Amino acid sequence: MANPFVYGSSVTGDDFVDRDEELANIERELRSGISVILYSHRRMGKTSLMCELARRKPKGLVFAFIDLYGVTSTERLLEQIVSKSAVACLGGVERFAMSAWSLFRSTRLRLAVTPEGELAVDFVRGGPTVAETADALDMPERLASSKGKRLVVVFDEFQEVSVLGGVSLLKTMRSRFQHHRNVSYVFSGSKVHLLRQIFEEHEGAFYKSGVSVDLGPIGVEPFSEFIVRKFRLEGGKISKDLARALVQRTGGHPYYTQQLAHELWSISNAPSGTLELDEAMERAMEHQALAYLYVWESMKSPVQKRLLLALASEPEPTMGVDFILRHRLLSRSHVQRAEGHLVERGLIERGHVVDPMFAAWLRRMSGLTLPSTRKNG
Repeated sequence: MANPFVYGSSVTGDDFVDRDEELANIERELRSGISVILYSHRRMGKTSLMCELARRKPKGLVFAFIDLYGVTSTERLLEQIVSKSAVACLGGVERFAMSAWSLFRSTRLRLAVTPEGELAVDFVRGGPTVAETADALDMPERLASSKGKRLVVVFDEFQEVSVLGGVSLLKTMRSRFQHHRNVSYVFSGSKVHLLRQIFEEHEGAFYKSGVSVDLGPIGVEPFSEFIVRKFRLEGGKISKDLARALVQRTGGHPYYTQQLAHELWSISNAPSGTLELDEAMERAMEHQALAYLYVWESMKSPVQKRLLLALASEPEPTMGVDFILRHRLLSRSHVQRAEGHLVERGLIERGHVVDPMFAAWLRRMSGLTLPSTRKNG
């Protein structure tokens, strides 16, 4: 019997869990021409969410996906915007080539086709000019308008644009995108504090440029029902109570819940109790151990380490005087500095360790036994 639980890549269809409300809300905003800022920590399922929405083929919407982690220059970003939008609206390089003259004759962009059969853009030597940049950024609107479609351009890890071109590039993108009437944008990312600087702070380049969606954990009931159903469909069996206990171990985190269920199935397709769940948890943590050890050893500040351990040990911490004394954190100013560094690294958010498996690993490493009981939505 095949293991029915998938993790480590985006999931859609029968492997996708819940999120119906989020999908409906995002689709409604995109249809209305409103852009969406999708906040989500790593492995929380933001890519799967948008891939699932595209898979359902909502009438009148076409999708172009641009992953900024694979983009290393402004030129490559502009090329991706042009080529991905063209394929989404026209259905492929061949059909694009037939329409290229009418669409591009009034621009300064020069097209090429790579040996792999993908569209490329040739910019002038030394990088794109101001005019070429504007033309490339406006191409999604030109394409969508010419075909009478609502184009959705999804930027994954959008905060990386600030690394490519800084505030100047962000402001240029905003100045072009705000005039697009046939394109909606999804700006998603896992470095939440950087996204908030771009979209929520007054001096941010994209201040108030769309509606914000915070993608949190999946609730215990829908996730446990999913696990029970997956076991049953592959000929296995798990009780609803044990499935709930599994989801509670991960706090409803999509990636780690699928991973833990995968490990549990590998141990038994008819688990009977928490002993098997404990073993599955150990296996799941072991898979992440090297990465966690690297993170731990890369922290040179003892206060940062103690704060991280303290937050992992208390499900609902209140960082007052008692908390500081109990965990030997020196002073409130030391805690604030350590907290700022941990937030920048994406390790904590609003007083909680972001990665529930990392929190469990920290508790095990330090000999703590207090489980996390953070409430699920």
